[in-house]
Parts: sequence; structure tokens; C-alpha cells
Amino acid sequence: MLAEVHRDPTGTGPLDDVSVVVKELVGIGGHELSANSPVALPDRWAFPTEDAAIVAALRASGAHIVGTGTTHEFAWGITTYDRGRQVENPVMEGRVAGGSSGGSAEAVALGQADLGIGTDTGGSVRIPAAWCHLVGWKFSDGLVPMTGILPLAPGLDHPGLIARETDVLLKAANALGATRMGANPTILSPPPDALDLVDSAAAAACADAVEILTSERDLPHAVGVGYPTKDELIHCFGLVQGPAVVVAHRDMIGTWPGESMHYPDYIIQRLTVAEERNNRELDRGNELRAYLRLQLNDLLENSVLVLPATGCQPPTTDAPEIAVVNGRHFDLRQVVLPNTIAANIAGLPAVTVPFRSDGIEFGVQLLGPQGSDVTLLELASTIMLA
Repeated sequence: MLAEVHRDPTGTGPLDDVSVVVKELVGIGGHELSANSPVALPDRWAFPTEDAAIVAALRASGAHIVGTGTTHEFAWGITTYDRGRQVENPVMEGRVAGGSSGGSAEAVALGQADLGIGTDTGGSVRIPAAWCHLVGWKFSDGLVPMTGILPLAPGLDHPGLIARETDVLLKAANALGATRMGANPTILSPPPDALDLVDSAAAAACADAVEILTSERDLPHAVGVGYPTKDELIHCFGLVQGPAVVVAHRDMIGTWPGESMHYPDYIIQRLTVAEERNNRELDRGNELRAYLRLQLNDLLENSVLVLPATGCQPPTTDAPEIAVVNGRHFDLRQVVLPNTIAANIAGLPAVTVPFRSDGIEFGVQLLGPQGSDVTLLELASTIMLA
């Protein structure tokens, strides 16, 4: 549930009278910051004296802060259902809300706030948005800096926003100075490999969304041939993320390894493995990321790719790390992350939008080139209005 924190607007603008919930690792000046962890944060992080850049920007445009929302511990998880405070899905009983920005999604879904601030390192805004039947927007790289936000994996981390409708996100885009791409982008269907491990209803939702966008907007259509394979994306993300988290916790936050006794076992294991990576592996990860960025930028030049948001329904609270796809059980990250991490690897904007296909609600994701944030939100509006 939302923990109440009240901060008035510092200015007026497109977000006048909009209420905002803030993920609990995003700084609010004068309010203690929590990462939903027993690890003791240094005072410079635990007691911010100034708002994070995204909080300051929204308040300057008329928004008022009404509370904070729970995060998966240190934002390193996609369920917000681990040790510490947990978040259940407010629209699907007995299921997780998703993470790591699950508390922000919960508050927005319950009508406790109009807008939720989250962070997105591998889908952490888009996943809970999709599973709570909301719109989730991961920003283009550099639209708003990560200043004042507790880092998870520098270089992959991005701020983002969650809302019930696209209208309030378009107001936020106006406030933040987001831009659009050229007219008449080509709508790309997901390539076959992208649908290998996706629920059939999620694949049908993507096909229906492509049909709506091309017919309603009279836009050209093609198949996203040249999109990286799942294996390439997962391999690159694995090589890059772990060492970046070590840098964050050791050098930026300053809690690793001194506070290691308070970390959960799975994070200790991940950090230990990452520390053991040799320079050759690190170089390979950076080289692969540079290659995939070029590949994605070429593919998305004046194009928007339609993808599943997650590829599966939210897991149950009894088995939060298990995804069910067409009646079969899989590791959750194996199913979800291939759909989300391309945007983080390449620093691209992405928007997930709730979509119903054959009576089943599945999130559809729109991935666009750098600086196409407004276009993606406008296309998301078309899908929601269809």
C-alpha cells in the first residue's frame, strides 16, 4: 500500500492537480529513502536533502506528491514479492503485481495516485504496468537523468512513469520536454524468434495491435527482421548487468561488501559471480552491447516494433518466480526478460499498453528509436481507444 508523503507543487504547468506516487528508492527531499532492505544505507542516500531530478521536474510542472510505493529489494527483481514488504496484484487476486516498481503500479491501479514514478533496468516499470493493466513508459536515455535515484545497474537504469491512461502520460511528456519521431513510422511485427516462449494469447494480442495501428493510422507494415535473438539479448544483459550492480553497490552506494551480512543470499550470489568476471568477459559484454545497439538503431530507424510486454500472465503468490506459458511452467525471468531488456541495452524508449485479445488481458509493448517517446504514447492511445 501507498505510504503517505506529501509535497506540494513548486510550479504550475501541464501536471496541475496530478497526484504522484514515488518508488521508494527515488529521492524526495527531507524524506527517508528506503530500498525495502535491512541493509543500512549511508546517510547521503538514506536522507536526501533534495528531490531526485524526476520528482523535481514533475513538481515544477504542477504535480503534487502523495506517497511512496514499495520496491523489490534494491530494485533487483521483477515480482516485488520477495523478503521485506510484498505487493500483491490489485486487479488479479492471488497474483504478484510485478516489479520492481510494483508499489507504484499498485497505488495507481487502486486510484491512490494518477501517476507512478518507477525505475526500469530490465523492465521494472513495464512489467508491473502490464500485469496491473496499466500503461508503462520507460524513457529514452537521457530524457531525465537518474540524479537522486538509488542506482541498480548504471548504464541500464532509466526512470519511467505508470498511469491508468495515456492522457496523463502525454501531459508528463509535455512537462519533461519529450519528443516524437518523424511522421508515418513503419509498424514492425515481432519476428518469429521473439514469440518462441510467449503465451499464444500474448502473441495474438501483438498481431491484433499491429492490425489496429496499421489500419487506424494508415501506417506501413513490415516484419521486424534483424531484431536480436533472445540468446543474444540475454547473454549481453547477463554480461553487462552484474558488473554494473557491483559498481553501484561498492563504489556509488558504498554498502558492498561491508554490509554483505544483511544482503539476501541470491543478491550475494549474483554480486559474487559478477566480481569474478575477468576483463575479457567484461570487454565482450561491452562489445556485444555496442553491436546490439547499432543493430537496434538500424532496425528502428523511423519504425516502431510491437512486442509482448511480458509474454505471460503474472505469477501466483504461491509460486512468484514461475511463469505459465500455454500450460507449461518456466523460470519467470526466462520468459519475461527477453521481451523487455532490448530497451535498456540500447537506451530506447518503450511503452506497454493494456490490451485484450480473446477476452484475456495481455500487455503489448511498443519499442521505438531514441527520442520517439511522444510517438509511442500517441500510438498507445490508438490501441487503447480501438
